[in-house]
Amino acid sequence: MNIQPPTFSDPIASELWRDYFSKIERLCNALSKQQRQDVVLEIRAHLLESMLQDDRQDDLSRVKSAIQRLGDPQEFVPGWVETRLSLATEPGNGIRNLYRLFKINAGKGLQHLLTSLLFGFCYMLVFYMFIMALLKIIFPANIGFYTGPSGIPFIGFVDADQFTEHLGWWFIPIGLIVSGLLLAVLSWMLSRFYRR
Repeated sequence: MNIQPPTFSDPIASELWRDYFSKIERLCNALSKQQRQDVVLEIRAHLLESMLQDDRQDDLSRVKSAIQRLGDPQEFVPGWVETRLSLATEPGNGIRNLYRLFKINAGKGLQHLLTSLLFGFCYMLVFYMFIMALLKIIFPANIGFYTGPSGIPFIGFVDADQFTEHLGWWFIPIGLIVSGLLLAVLSWMLSRFYRR
């Protein structure tokens, strides 16, 4: 489904309009063709009304302003899709709509669960690295970056002589810097994930 944009004198305004509606159409994939068209036409009407109320002369400014007022489709279209599916507006498609609704929500739930587990595990590693760097001060001979007799490297506490330490006292500043950098990167990634 490709609803044509209004005629704009500025080609950039036309492109912006098309990009906005292509995002909306992608977000409406779970809907039937008729439901998808209804949502797109409703949003189009809101956007056109917003543009008509704008006093600016140039098309690009009016399109940008209308899109900004309406907001990012990622923020409001999924709610519309879920509402349409839960209402089962098309006769005979109730089971199909419930299946689509379940698929959307199960996918979101699983994605958030896996992301939470991954971020939780990474934050625990940062905390572990930070604590090990601080404990190196108290247990200098037993905590650090080691390789065992089998050659496998690890960071932690050892109580045997057959392990080889590689960083010595450098483990403290390196551990603190690495844990600080990882914390900053993880926090940035987490904020970007929940912003989308």
